[in-house]
Amino acid sequence: MKTSYEIALDKLEALEPIPRITHPLGQHWDQPDRSEIILDGTHALMSLKTFEALKEYSASNPSVVYEGKMWRRHDGAFDFEFVARGGRPRWMLCWYGRSDKPEHVSNNSRLIILSDGELPA
Repeated sequence: MKTSYEIALDKLEALEPIPRITHPLGQHWDQPDRSEIILDGTHALMSLKTFEALKEYSASNPSVVYEGKMWRRHDGAFDFEFVARGGRPRWMLCWYGRSDKPEHVSNNSRLIILSDGELPA
């Protein structure tokens, strides 16, 4: 049975867009702390150091799936028709989040903006 403190922590955690990694395999995945990223509904603000600490998966998704796992994607970089039409790939923060379906996760993303106001190249 959970203590009132643990229940309160669970309620606070539910407010976080990016969940804590609690899956045992998460101990083998290196990523920056969630506190280093500020999210709104469309953007993820972070430092260059945090950006570089995210693993890059621009042509695929990480194969081991669990809540809280974050990575960066150069969205559109491998869509050659998009690029040929003048499209500019953009960096996205991606993560596996909570799902209403048991044993499932949600796929989430936000456009990355570096804290100096620049978009990553």
